[in-house]
Amino acid sequence: MKLPRLPSNEALVRVACVLALVALPLMVWSVFVPTVWPVMIALSLGQGIGTLSFVLFLFVVARDLRVKDTLRND
Repeated sequence: MKLPRLPSNEALVRVACVLALVALPLMVWSVFVPTVWPVMIALSLGQGIGTLSFVLFLFVVARDLRVKDTLRND
């Protein structure tokens, strides 16, 4: 059984950027409207989306460094 092919680094970075642009307004909203629901949404949904964005970016960096190391050893 073959594993599914992962998207390219460029596609993953684009997804990470979009996720970050979605998470940022959620967090900023809680600063401007400091009531219960905006703060709860920012601390749960906003943080989760932002963390996923950061993890995708770190995955791309690690994959890129692995390719660079492989090319250097050849």
